[in-house]
Amino acid sequence: MILTDRELLVEIDFGNIRFEPDIDRKRQIQDASVDVRLGPKLRIPKALANVVIQPTDRITPELYGDEMAIEEDGFILRPNRLVLASTYEKIILPLHLAGRLEGRSSLARLGLMIHATSGHIAPGFCRPVILEIVNFGANPVVLTPLMYIAQIVFEKVSMPPSKAYSGQFAAQEGP
Repeated sequence: MILTDRELLVEIDFGNIRFEPDIDRKRQIQDASVDVRLGPKLRIPKALANVVIQPTDRITPELYGDEMAIEEDGFILRPNRLVLASTYEKIILPLHLAGRLEGRSSLARLGLMIHATSGHIAPGFCRPVILEIVNFGANPVVLTPLMYIAQIVFEKVSMPPSKAYSGQFAAQEGP
């Protein structure tokens, strides 16, 4: 069941859903989602000569590129390019709630996809959400720190899992 704005406020007031830093409730809580902002850093995956990626092998960090700060006037994302970024807000969930990262329609109409495949936010999640931003549009798009980049839809799970997410990226704090 998707939480509405009223249910979101109750969960936030009880401390079940937390954001660090705290969100602007009047501006960021929508009818059934919470708008989140783009963090200050990103990574541009490297194209390495003579490298063929085998997805069944553990991906090495150098393929993700170096972390860099987004300049105040923004980063220009060219068409058909991918960058890794994260939300400005750290999202903290209890075991009875999960989230789903969704792009914003205003950005989608420009050709910007905010997450390539990893939109699930597991129960017990406690970090910024990593974004795989791709520009499928015909024109470059400027990404600026703290711009509203995505929305998170929260859902109650039918039964809390026996443990929180503890996979490969469990401790990842940035892009």
